Amino acid sequence: MGRRISAIRERLRFRRWGKWLIGGVVGFLLISTIGVEATSRSSFCSSCHVMEPYYASWRASAHKDIACVDCHISPGVDSFLEAKLNGLGQVVDDALNRTSNKPSASVSQLSCTRSGCHDLDTIGRKEATNGLFKFRHDKHVGARHLGVEISCGTCHSHVKGDQHFEVNTSVCITCHLVDSSDGRVEKLDARHGSIIHLGVRSAQRESVIPRTHAGPNGETPPPASCTSCHDAPGNEIVFEGIKFDHAQFLAFGATCDSCHQGVTATPPPIEDGRCLQCHTFGVEKRLETHEMHRVHTLGRHKIECASCHGMVRHGTDVQTVSLEEFDCTRCHIDQHSIQRRTYFTGPIGPHVEGTVPSHPMFVAHVDCTGCHVKPRPVESSPASGARVLAAAPEACDRCHQPGLGERMIPLWQRAARSLYDQVEAQLASARAEGIDAAGADEVARMLAMVKADGSWGVHNPIHTQQLLEQARTRLAVALAAKRKAP
Repeated sequence: MGRRISAIRERLRFRRWGKWLIGGVVGFLLISTIGVEATSRSSFCSSCHVMEPYYASWRASAHKDIACVDCHISPGVDSFLEAKLNGLGQVVDDALNRTSNKPSASVSQLSCTRSGCHDLDTIGRKEATNGLFKFRHDKHVGARHLGVEISCGTCHSHVKGDQHFEVNTSVCITCHLVDSSDGRVEKLDARHGSIIHLGVRSAQRESVIPRTHAGPNGETPPPASCTSCHDAPGNEIVFEGIKFDHAQFLAFGATCDSCHQGVTATPPPIEDGRCLQCHTFGVEKRLETHEMHRVHTLGRHKIECASCHGMVRHGTDVQTVSLEEFDCTRCHIDQHSIQRRTYFTGPIGPHVEGTVPSHPMFVAHVDCTGCHVKPRPVESSPASGARVLAAAPEACDRCHQPGLGERMIPLWQRAARSLYDQVEAQLASARAEGIDAAGADEVARMLAMVKADGSWGVHNPIHTQQLLEQARTRLAVALAAKRKAP
């Protein structure tokens, strides 16, 4: 009898626990369903204060009738569950005040092209234009450039002001015009690390690389030509009272950069600071170009081109600045190359042995303006008002004992002129004796270099002395060879 009562009690106890267990499971499912439904509503996104501006821009956007989760959660059960689990972590972060005021979010191309949304075939057949440039989706979506596989989010990802997302044209400029394939790395001191310098691709009228040409990893490089994005104006333009017809000049074969020069600014260098915004290391751990872009453009983190490359400026405002500055070196080429190479360190020519000894002033980081301090009119055109900074002995007094320049400059110049005159006279005598013409011409070039420098030793006394001594030695060798000849 006692055993039967114990068995009945165990059954009743199990039924009570079973009811609690079933009730708990039902309650959990009910709460989860309510939670999933509540957190899937777009209004829930604004419950975090950092999301308020993004929610407001969505309400004013063309996608205001599309729920946030339809874009920010990719199709599929696995993506849905992953997003909800991540959402729990975000709730904890918000409760602990660990949420950034600029959260990172990306939209998968699968969300953009899901049923009832955007159809790539339909979009690809249309050429989009806004009066400034033209664009075709079918030439971009799925293409690869330097490790970047172009998707919807590559271009349609920029959040700015009241725009929920917009096309950041800096992406276009970075891909088409920035030469990212061969960045020049400049190693600085230990405190400043390294920086990567990038250049601008040449923008020809037509692409210099055929579209059928496949680059590294089977990629086709994007065209850098102006006409790949822009059409020449079809009508006559009147600017500042001047009429201009592009068709006329294009018929003559004129290229766009015949007039539109300097329309793309040099990209800002990539410094350690850009890497340190996300990583604990700088550019010294840079990957190969393709791998670098692949790592930073695939995945769930939205990393825009400007995050690393900065805003690359392109257009008429850049050209205006370029025209105002007037790059004189486009026409006035190597005006002071002899003086620069005489003053700086390094090889100076094939007929000079060794390297140029560094001037102590150069080692001390003194540039041309350290000695050229006295303005004077340009001798060739004094009426033009143009002036040039001439060297003056008193410039030495800024750093050295008073009167040093007055004493040393004449000394250097007298020594250089004296040796120059000796070698020049010896060259004339040697030519009269009929020395080898090649050797005589080489010595003449060395003398011409000293004369072209114009400072008579001041730019680099040691080098000038060595150069003239080498010239004299070569003359002596040539004369000895001539006199020994039968």
